[in-house]
Amino acid sequence: MTATADTTTILAEDVTTPVVTWDGDSPIVDPSHLGWILGWDLRPEGLCRKEVCVPVPDRSSLDHPDGVDLSAVADALGRPVLVDADAHLVAIGAASIHRQQAMGDRRAPDAAVFDLQGDRRQLSEWSGTRRLLVAFSTW
Repeated sequence: MTATADTTTILAEDVTTPVVTWDGDSPIVDPSHLGWILGWDLRPEGLCRKEVCVPVPDRSSLDHPDGVDLSAVADALGRPVLVDADAHLVAIGAASIHRQQAMGDRRAPDAAVFDLQGDRRQLSEWSGTRRLLVAFSTW
């Protein structure tokens, strides 16, 4: 059963709210929106960003009658995906190769955080110094 969500939020490089058709827990998007959502386009040679292409040997694994399965696209790019169909939320992480390199280099993403005075700071501002990052959640 497919249904179009009123609003679906996709967290990837940027936050986008494209039209998404849901087939159970699978988010289905228009293939022409992949560039806007992920920065990759679906071409005959595969998923491409500028001159770089990732071959997709089985194109049918991405295709859906209403578009392409965004989860399958993320998998083809080696990116982890978290889907909450009830909340109309899709989170797509960095490619596994980038995460592996960052761990090997002991490099954290340049996230924005708030200091004790409430000022927004980038982690890169403290590059070359030791720092302690404390994170918590109420849930």
